[in-house]
Amino acid sequence: MSDVRVRIRGIYTTALTGLLLEKGYLIVEPSEVIRTRFGLPESPGPWDVAIADRRDRQGIVIEGTKEAVGEVVGALRDALPYALFRELSSRARAGPFAKLQDLKAAFIAKFPSPAKETLDAIRSRYVLTIPGHHHLKAIDAARVDAAEEEALTDPERAPELARSLKEELIWRFYLPGTPVVVRHLKAGPGGFEYVGKVRELVPGEVLVLERSFREGGTYDGLGLPKMEGDFGTVELYEGRWWGRRAYFRADGTPIGEIYNIHTPPELYPDHVRYLDLEVDLVRTPDGEVKVIDEEVLERKVKEGHLGPALAERALKEALWLKEELSGK
Repeated sequence: MSDVRVRIRGIYTTALTGLLLEKGYLIVEPSEVIRTRFGLPESPGPWDVAIADRRDRQGIVIEGTKEAVGEVVGALRDALPYALFRELSSRARAGPFAKLQDLKAAFIAKFPSPAKETLDAIRSRYVLTIPGHHHLKAIDAARVDAAEEEALTDPERAPELARSLKEELIWRFYLPGTPVVVRHLKAGPGGFEYVGKVRELVPGEVLVLERSFREGGTYDGLGLPKMEGDFGTVELYEGRWWGRRAYFRADGTPIGEIYNIHTPPELYPDHVRYLDLEVDLVRTPDGEVKVIDEEVLERKVKEGHLGPALAERALKEALWLKEELSGK
């Protein structure tokens, strides 16, 4: 048991409440729903640690007294190995409150798709949870609540209801020719966005995007120049830890392929997002396959941006994919 008192709010409340109760923490100021769900007393407070959603609902903010926050973050790291944690630097304060500020701490935790899946599994231990609960909840919490209420009368319908929600909230926006923003997120500094047009969506399986390029610069990993009229495709597979990019000259001559290792992509109504795991594979038109940027992955781990679980999964996927592409 721990004497740290935690208040939790937001779309991850049930999962995090269950997780922290299992680890012996005290939950204070629970909502009426949470009190009923877990059989908790009102416990009016005060709290040592407060947890709430990030504005984009892609993770949480953990703040409170330094020692208590450190303890809770440690518990969350152990339970959520695919999450990313970053301490927020405090603003320098002078005067009589400077020492008080030193006693506070705040962390941001980001939840890429596999971390959300872990939270889904934890939540399902306590209440009916449709597949993709936290992904969908970040889009429309009320619609997810309604679907799960409906599923209570027939739990076997949960997968069907989840798929219907994805059609309503996500897939119907991915019509051929529609521009889509892709958020290529990084652990630590970096990351970028690009826009592709939908060529094809096979719901629940793969999204294929088309891209065009202008002259200037080179293709990362291939080392070849970008020329006017070049084009390419991006294949993003739901549930897979890699995506495929193929590049072509204006006349259709293949330039090469990049297989990017990343967390399984999440589709939203207005964008796609995934966490880049640094290591990539390159396949040239003559069939040569090589793994690149392993040293970048190692550096991200040493700098504390990526946890060992994500790094291990990235290397495992890269080595498996190399064998598949090489026909070995």
